[in-house]
Amino acid sequence: MKMPFLFGIHCHQPVGNFSHVVDEAVERCYAPFMEAALLYPQFRFAVHYSGWLLDYIRQHHKGVFGSMKKLADNNQIEFFTGGYYEPVLSAIPSQDRRGQIEKLSSYINNHFGQMPDGLWLTERVWDPAIITDVTEVGVRNMIVDDYHFISAGYYKEMLNGYYISEQDGRRVNLFPIDKNLRYLIPFKEEAAIAEYLEKTADSGGKCSVIFDDGEKFGVWPHTYEWVYEDGWLERFLDVVISSGKCEFAFFGETADRVKPAGLAYLPITSYHEMGEWSLFAGRIEEMEKLQEHLREEWQDEAAEVFVKGGIWKNFFAKYPESNRIHKRALRLSTYAAEMQDEALTEALYKAQCNDALWHGIFGGLYLPNLRNNSWSFIIEAEKEYERLAGNLPMVETADLDYDGYDDAYVRMSLFNASFTSRDCGQMTTLELKRNNVNLINTISRRKEAYHAMLLKEKNEDEQKSGISTIHDLNVEITDEMKAMLVYDWYNKNSFIDHVVSEFEAEKFASCSFAELSDFTNQPAEMTAEADSLTFRRKGGIYHSGVTYNAEIIKRYSFTDEAVEFETELVTECPAELTYVCEMNFHLWDMTGITVNGEECGMCHKGGSFEITDGITGRIILETDAGSAASDIFSTVSQSEKGVDLTAQGVSLFIPVRFKGRAGFAGRLRAE
Repeated sequence: MKMPFLFGIHCHQPVGNFSHVVDEAVERCYAPFMEAALLYPQFRFAVHYSGWLLDYIRQHHKGVFGSMKKLADNNQIEFFTGGYYEPVLSAIPSQDRRGQIEKLSSYINNHFGQMPDGLWLTERVWDPAIITDVTEVGVRNMIVDDYHFISAGYYKEMLNGYYISEQDGRRVNLFPIDKNLRYLIPFKEEAAIAEYLEKTADSGGKCSVIFDDGEKFGVWPHTYEWVYEDGWLERFLDVVISSGKCEFAFFGETADRVKPAGLAYLPITSYHEMGEWSLFAGRIEEMEKLQEHLREEWQDEAAEVFVKGGIWKNFFAKYPESNRIHKRALRLSTYAAEMQDEALTEALYKAQCNDALWHGIFGGLYLPNLRNNSWSFIIEAEKEYERLAGNLPMVETADLDYDGYDDAYVRMSLFNASFTSRDCGQMTTLELKRNNVNLINTISRRKEAYHAMLLKEKNEDEQKSGISTIHDLNVEITDEMKAMLVYDWYNKNSFIDHVVSEFEAEKFASCSFAELSDFTNQPAEMTAEADSLTFRRKGGIYHSGVTYNAEIIKRYSFTDEAVEFETELVTECPAELTYVCEMNFHLWDMTGITVNGEECGMCHKGGSFEITDGITGRIILETDAGSAASDIFSTVSQSEKGVDLTAQGVSLFIPVRFKGRAGFAGRLRAE
């Protein structure tokens, strides 16, 4: 009997992604792959498409959808299910796991006549706690990485088969993806791949598994030319089909006719790179050095067995912007379970899409459009909840971010807003209901481990056969990007309080000013009334080597159209200083932003400041201050195409000169 070669592709686009991006992926990847598969009846493979992408193809690329239907009718495709909108299953509540999987399974059954019993695990984030839920909705086969097993102490040669795992007596079959195949396919010549498969068969392998991103076959850099124009896919299919030692097969049929390799219990983990990415930047650098030392010392898998990164949920600790989205979705899940409303549940499911919650080699959290989409669905769900629940409290207080500090959520007819006591009463969201946009959807400029790598001198690549994987791309960083490698030491919210000797706009833009107070990123006491909030912090001002007592009181009141605010700062410091209120906003078109009709970066006179991009709407800040300076701040982040310089927000710095007491008041509205 030939060894089953289990070949699968996972295809996904973030829900609500730009149509031109999805269309390009269809034309350069999904369509030509399916067309080639139709020419090879012996090519039997597994497919997982996230539900939103599958339905987009059905609506906008009927020919491709028709090809998939033909392949299913020809018994060439084995469909895998998963969360419909591609959530990380362990990061969403139990009822949502089951609901999202059932939604995709039903869609596949309705359109292709298959009820899937295999499940694609989003980003291969494994947690045994999900076993009970997935088995309840008909799943028996799941895909993980061989790294999941290696990190549990298994040896590489033990992993050419599948294993059984269980939780509370519910069992699933776990198929480990072969990492070597992930790096061979489609990047190396077909002869090398055939040789590897035949060696696996000769060594007694029960099966060989590759299940990886479908976008590797046309979307990743240089892959379209290599896979289709240069004929790699046809040569690959020819060599496997003609092999006397392995054959394409389905996961389900393999589980039926091939005995498992044994029993396995795996730790909470994902693939190796994800464990690194979820660490703080300094820890990533330390981990890489330790792994390199171990590889030099032992020349085996010890580095991967005994040195592990973090877990996927660490991204919520690493990035407050990710955590805020996730925790809002958790709260909405409670509302959806209570209300049993289809529109609310649908918006919630979309908000649970994983892409905006993490960052590694892909843009992820650093891509404003992905965060915009998440917030759009959150705001839509909040509006539906308000419609169902009726007369809600105007001001609610709770620990919304799960950071141990109280937050406030304010509901008005035209907008909702969030405030945190953790950061001295700052506004963390301003949710415009008219177009479902969070106007404070910014992200702080943080050090990432790859920044140091980008600044290193590049060596010429050695000659290789095939093409580079996405992990090996030799990317260049421009001088403009180098100048933008600026790191913030506080969260880029709004109503941020600073005290400095003199206000210098350039230093605030580059976050190189000397802060004299402890108000910027320290907690305050919060008091909530029916239509107002008060934050109070007793702290200090540190000037000329002396610590002076200082107190700040921030008051907010709310009308249907606006937030009215008043800040009072009192200190014993005798010096003349400058209080600076920093406001940060995000609009859809960050390239077209003006302040009072002027380009950003200029000194804007007058007490009223209007920020607009001509698309999203207008943010109007009326104050008793005389001037302000603005700046567009950007991040330098890694992506699948190299390095991105991305405008993340516009900062407005409003200085008030004072001695002993500073007062700042005004009104904020959006329309």
